[in-house]
Amino acid sequence: MKLKNLILLGVLLLPLFACDEADTDYTTETKLIVDIPTKSYLANFSESPETYHFDGIGIFCLGYSDELKKCPGDVVQIHPGAGSILSFETLQNNETIKELRLAISFKTQGDEYYQQIHAVDLLQEGNFLSGDSHSLVLDDVLAPLTNRLNENPRYLISIEIKGLANFNLSSDAQFAIPLIIESEYHSPRFTL
Repeated sequence: MKLKNLILLGVLLLPLFACDEADTDYTTETKLIVDIPTKSYLANFSESPETYHFDGIGIFCLGYSDELKKCPGDVVQIHPGAGSILSFETLQNNETIKELRLAISFKTQGDEYYQQIHAVDLLQEGNFLSGDSHSLVLDDVLAPLTNRLNENPRYLISIEIKGLANFNLSSDAQFAIPLIIESEYHSPRFTL
């Protein structure tokens, strides 16, 4: 009877000792794409008659982004990849963007207002965007964004653009950010 109880106890305890938690780190390369819908309006009469102001805001949350579904677990660390680009694909040859300002802000899910992380003028010293050069590489500008995302990937991030153009800009700008994401995936697995 004692032997039978010991065998039964051993059979019941066997799954507890055979369950081993696999602690695995994964590194995932992905590209986060944020569309920024823009709207423009005719500038004041004091400026050139063919000058339009435009602005647009794109909002994303890295923790809930569909782009990161390949990420198998909890985000531990985010590293910027090379080649972050802000592009205006629909620019024609005679259309130019003369001024462009980028502002990056964040807020938590419960906050009412965004807090600005970083703002920068992207076109300086007579530079402009046109049909020939319709994109800007922004790797230098994104360090504050990456630092904030490492604090909490569940922050809501706002990317705002403003500027001046010689045409009515009514298409989306696209912000493409290559990221390298370190994540942890904890799953118990049965081993014998």
